[in-house]
Amino acid sequence: MKRPRPRRREPAALPAPSAAARESLGPYARGRLREKAPGFPTLSLDVPWDVFSSQRIDEGTLLLLRHLPAGEPRSLLDLGCGYGALGLPIAARWRRARSLLIDRDLLAVAASAHNARALGLGNVDVRPGLGYRGLSRERFDWVLCNVPARIGPRAIRYLLEGGRALGAEVRAVVIRDLAETVRSLGLAGLEHVARGPRHDVFALAPGAAQVDLDDDGVYARDETGIAGLRLQRPQDASEDPGHAALLSALAESLPHNPPQRAFAFRAGYGALPLLLKSRYTSAQVAAQERDLLDAAFLRRNARALGLAVEVREALFPADGLPPGSFSLLVGELSSPAGPAVARRELQDAADLLAPAGEGLIAATEKQEREWIPRAAPRAAQVSVLLRRQGASVLRISRRRAA
Repeated sequence: MKRPRPRRREPAALPAPSAAARESLGPYARGRLREKAPGFPTLSLDVPWDVFSSQRIDEGTLLLLRHLPAGEPRSLLDLGCGYGALGLPIAARWRRARSLLIDRDLLAVAASAHNARALGLGNVDVRPGLGYRGLSRERFDWVLCNVPARIGPRAIRYLLEGGRALGAEVRAVVIRDLAETVRSLGLAGLEHVARGPRHDVFALAPGAAQVDLDDDGVYARDETGIAGLRLQRPQDASEDPGHAALLSALAESLPHNPPQRAFAFRAGYGALPLLLKSRYTSAQVAAQERDLLDAAFLRRNARALGLAVEVREALFPADGLPPGSFSLLVGELSSPAGPAVARRELQDAADLLAPAGEGLIAATEKQEREWIPRAAPRAAQVSVLLRRQGASVLRISRRRAA
């Protein structure tokens, strides 16, 4: 007799986010975490949906906090800061240290900046950035990094040697599966300093470094074909399961008549906006993406294909854009971000549409069934245009005034 499968546990609910977090992060605001690390002040951090380790403080972060370089830093860089779980406790302990927190995700930047303000940490500067791009003239005592699990060996070398190029001692924590990759890089002066249940911490002393800090090509993973286009795909690309089916359904639903101006939100590394530009060559095409890595590869792919697309790095689709700007708008809803973010994205889409324009939004059938009835935008109509292989294409149009 087969045993019944154990029911999958839902993540425990977090304490409610602060009012300031709801204002700063909008529908992304998820809840509050209390961070307790030995030797550091206990901090309350507001965390958003759809960023790394927003349900609990990551074990690797806590391991790295227990194995920092000796002494007190005058300056430090937290590369890939997330919502601040690594850099902010250090800044709170050593308030005279200049602390720079950088992340490629604009949502993580907003969360870290909010938490630094809430904690009164005047020694913290939070900036958006991709790796060490634009930092060649900066110098730090420490560079700290919780290395992403799917980033690839070239990028791991870049993260380690790049910190050394800024005059710093580098401390990096990696998941256990990446430890051998770090050792295989053959970096002079590399030292293994700590081992946890699932992570390892490595140190790299200051020294000479041969690295181009502005080279985003270190993140290149492979090429993929989407709707007849060959696109270079970055490591750690944030693609939902079933992504290809969603894009295929959306491509099939595009109108025959060319729009004058078209817009793609959550554009990733370029499939949607480049499909629009290749199909409607006379149209002006713009794209929104909150991840600077995806935005960089969107630009690389646009150059390689000779397709002109305006790339906007923004948290929400309508940020900085006037209403009624586009006759065609396309995008995808994100599963990890949740229904409140989907509601905001759909409302932004409706707001950006010209009076006779239409929006085509890809979603899973589960999202369509569970989210859309509660997420319909004001002054707009939402209908289902297509369902196929678990994917749905929603059509948004502006309601005509009575």
